[in-house]
Formats: sequence, structure tokens, C-alpha cells
Amino acid sequence: MKKLLIFLLVLFSINCYFSQINIEEIKKNITENPQNYYYEYLEIFKKDPSKLSQEQMNQLYYGSRFVKSEYSTKDYNNDYDSIWKLIGDKISKNKAQKIVTLAEEKYLKNPLDKEILLKVAKIYSALGENAKSELCNNQYLTILNTIENSGDGKTENTPICVIRAGDMISLLKRVMGGFGDFKQKDKDLPDGSLLTEYSVGENKIFVKLVGGFQF
Repeated sequence: MKKLLIFLLVLFSINCYFSQINIEEIKKNITENPQNYYYEYLEIFKKDPSKLSQEQMNQLYYGSRFVKSEYSTKDYNNDYDSIWKLIGDKISKNKAQKIVTLAEEKYLKNPLDKEILLKVAKIYSALGENAKSELCNNQYLTILNTIENSGDGKTENTPICVIRAGDMISLLKRVMGGFGDFKQKDKDLPDGSLLTEYSVGENKIFVKLVGGFQF
């Protein structure tokens, strides 16, 4: 709880740059012109995410919630024991050589998944493919920056926006170092998203799960 209070004090004491995420506009753009508003941005992201503006990253990352994924969370879970579980804090070169082809195949299907990016970066690092490892790390940091710039979390109107329930848990872990004494209040939004208020005493953080839960 102490970590959460420190985080909140910092959050409320500085003026952070953030861009409010208009989910209805993003969804409209994706629905009407997926080629321009999603796939073109995705190809740029795959090669060099630094070439995308913050607005374009918002459109790409949050817009991915409204595009059928070629490699879903369910797929990731199905492959966990055979691929992803083998990648811990470190992975040997021998083991990396055995799974790199499969891992690359999944990564190319969903390069916007933060967990996949971190794990594939470790594989490339173990193989000495430093340029590829750096690209994956840059992609991961770009997504993390997109999430952090999505809102300041101070109010219902400026929540931190995520696209997976797991991202909400990760955010809490970073803030709290685990789960502690906090209250949670959920609210369904007209755009289909879920707004969650996490609070400790009078201190609050608002997190928006874009598009709601995925099943």
C-alpha cells in the first residue's frame, strides 16, 4: 500500500503529458478504413515504431482491440507450456535455437503483445541477434509509453487505458508491488469499455479496459 501512496503522490504533483483516447473515433476509423488506420501503421511498427506519432500509436494499439487477432490470448495460453514457459529470466542459446522459429511465427502474428515482445527479445539476445532483440525491446517500450500517455488516471475522464485485463493487473503490480489493501469499483461505459476505480483511502486511480473483457 505504501508504494501505491507514493505513486499517487507523484502522479498528482506533476503535470504529465497525456492524450485522451477517443475510443468511439478509433473504432470508427478501424471499421471504415482498416487498411489506412491499422494495417499501414502495423507495418511501420514492425520495422521502426519510432516513426509513428503518438496519435498513430493510439490508433494502432487501441484500434487492435477491434481487429480479429491472428494470435489471441487463448492461443498464447495454449502454447505456453511448449514455447513461452521455456523463456524465463534467461534462456540458453541451445534452448533458444529450438524454439526461435515457432516464437517468431507467433510474434509476427501479434507484434502488439507486450509479453510476446519481451520473450522474443530474450530469445534473440540469447542467439546474439542484437538488432532484432533491440527492435522487440523498442516495440515493447513504445507500447508501454502509449499506455502511460493515455491518461493520468486522476479522474473518470482521464483514465489510464489498457486493452487487456492482464494489463490492469500488471499496472497494479507496478504500483503496489503485489496486491494489497485497496478497493475496486467497476463501471460499464457506453463505448463498451470497462472503467475501474482502484482506491486506497481518498487516493484513487482510474483504469479503462478498452472494449471490455475479451472471451
